[in-house]
Amino acid sequence: MYQTVSNEDLMRYLDGELPPDEVARVRDALERSTELQRELRIFEALRKDIGGLSFDPPPHRSVWDGVQRRLTRPMGWILFLSGAILWLFYGAWVYATSPANPVEKLAVGALTIGFLLLLGSTVSERLQESRTDPYRDIQR
Repeated sequence: MYQTVSNEDLMRYLDGELPPDEVARVRDALERSTELQRELRIFEALRKDIGGLSFDPPPHRSVWDGVQRRLTRPMGWILFLSGAILWLFYGAWVYATSPANPVEKLAVGALTIGFLLLLGSTVSERLQESRTDPYRDIQR
């Protein structure tokens, strides 16, 4: 009788996937065979061990993570934004004081404003999408 119960039957029995007649057959076989009972206990232990696995990487924090978070990033943003603002004002001043044709100035201004609007809207959409992305917490 033991030979009629396979490992797959035991796993399906453990998961509650067998029909009632098969459950009765497996229970009868389990009552008769200590070897089958041992295999069922092994599968139960495996199920318990696998159920406790986590695929999240262990948290690894170092002193430099705090330094980067509290000092390096804010300092980088401050320097980046101040430099961008200075270049923007300098470019606007050179643009306004140049002896170029006003039509050329309008064309360059329209191109620049159009590019900045498209870039801003794309970045804004991407940020909104990333907030609702169901896969944002998955690490590769």
